[in-house]
Amino acid sequence: MWAGGGIAFLVVLYLVVIFGSLAMMIISLVDIVRRPEWQWKLAGQEKILWLLLVILVSILAITSLIYWFSIRKKLMAVEAAAAAGQYGPGHMTYGGWEPGPPTMTPYPGSAPAGWQPDPSGQHQFRWWDGMRWTEHTWSDVPAGPR
Repeated sequence: MWAGGGIAFLVVLYLVVIFGSLAMMIISLVDIVRRPEWQWKLAGQEKILWLLLVILVSILAITSLIYWFSIRKKLMAVEAAAAAGQYGPGHMTYGGWEPGPPTMTPYPGSAPAGWQPDPSGQHQFRWWDGMRWTEHTWSDVPAGPR
């Protein structure tokens, strides 16, 4: 009599664990896919890696739970910081977050290294190293009367 009740309990527990794991995997996958790439980069994580982990290593939804309670918190912190303007105006590039509006730069190697007009308009000149704009600026301010 008790053996039948124990088996029924184990079957129900088994089904709850299986369907709970499947539900957690689906919820995690949806959350991973909907987050933009810049959030992943600023959080220091790789979107593809977590997609593959959640899909391929779905034993008892362990990777889904790790994502949900650890990685997702980092992504949400980045999202909140960006919404609060902590990163300032800027844009994501392949190298990470860059402050300021995106600038149209010539193709690498198309302009020799040297002082060029500052594309941000904040200074008169900015140093182009032949590949990218640097943080070095210069403005030719005329000297006042002496």
